[in-house]
Amino acid sequence: MFNYQNDELRSVFDNTSILKKPISGIVSGYHDISYILVAPDDENSSHAIEINGKIRVSPRFIISPTMLQETFGDVFDSGTFDQSIEGRLFSFAYSGKKNVKISSEYLNIKHTEVNVQEHLNTIQENLCREENTRTGLILGPKFQYYPVSIDRFISEILDREFRG
Repeated sequence: MFNYQNDELRSVFDNTSILKKPISGIVSGYHDISYILVAPDDENSSHAIEINGKIRVSPRFIISPTMLQETFGDVFDSGTFDQSIEGRLFSFAYSGKKNVKISSEYLNIKHTEVNVQEHLNTIQENLCREENTRTGLILGPKFQYYPVSIDRFISEILDREFRG
């Protein structure tokens, strides 16, 4: 499914937990996928970092070789994650689902002084209270590699769409 040769990136991909997937699909037409990713703070693991984002997914009507090579640096603000993965291609680009364009429309990073599990519980309660079925919730193992965790999130949604 994924194509991470680096052990650390493979570990981040494998250890990312998708706690809640949005109910709406993403294949037909243009869709915004809202997500909240929570990860331990790299500087203080007893604190959490929350990333709120929105990924715009659209079908490609014209496919060119350059469009098939989106990297983390193309989609995300490269100043917010480990620079060693800036040129890394999204893993699902290798899995045959190439007629999809990904862009990051919104990104907000918030540091909290509570632990990861407590922060996740608060977010889950808020999403439930709001009856929010359109926002995904992701637990990432390492903040500095959050685009890999988002890659996992998008890959799972695309798998659901293409495998029915």
